Amino acid sequence: MRVIGYIRVSTKSQGESGLGLEAQRDSLQRWCDARGHELLTVTMDVVSGAKAGCLHGRQVAIAAVESQVADILLVRALDRATRDSLDAAQLMQRAQRYGWRLMDCEHADSGAPSQRLVADITLAVAADERRKIGTRTREALNAKRQRGEGGLMSMSAQQRIKVLADQGYGAKSIANVLTAEGIPTARGGDGWSYSSVRRALERIKAGV
Repeated sequence: MRVIGYIRVSTKSQGESGLGLEAQRDSLQRWCDARGHELLTVTMDVVSGAKAGCLHGRQVAIAAVESQVADILLVRALDRATRDSLDAAQLMQRAQRYGWRLMDCEHADSGAPSQRLVADITLAVAADERRKIGTRTREALNAKRQRGEGGLMSMSAQQRIKVLADQGYGAKSIANVLTAEGIPTARGGDGWSYSSVRRALERIKAGV
């Protein structure tokens, strides 16, 4: 069968290193080789899987299978295709409606009724884990505020900003990465601004 592969990482630094993408690509190729399928091409995205509207590489892959260039859209694991439960359900329905199959290297197959429930559960767990990470971080920040430490940036956020800055990222790019990764701001928000990152960089440089 003809296969279009899709790979995704969440951050620009992961995309530039190529390690995550290369590992996913290798997994897709091995899966196809073991089954005698033809991997026609692989599209990719470097963005959070929760931002379905920004998954342009996925859109290209879907367009290819729906134009009958290929029969299967293959990902290493289902959470590479999406991390949003509603988007996942719509993706599965779309595959069924237009007669193509969404599959992964861990035996999920939208075309197999016996696997549909497993796929739904896998995607739901991935989406729930992302929510839990955000919730745990916000709870920690709330505890800090209750101790009179409100407005303090988490150590994980500071470390991430420093790493990205050391890699040559500017304040605007760092803000985009932090937002995509779902790292809460000092006040528990989910959207980073250029100015907040710039202030953080100034504090880090000053050793505060």
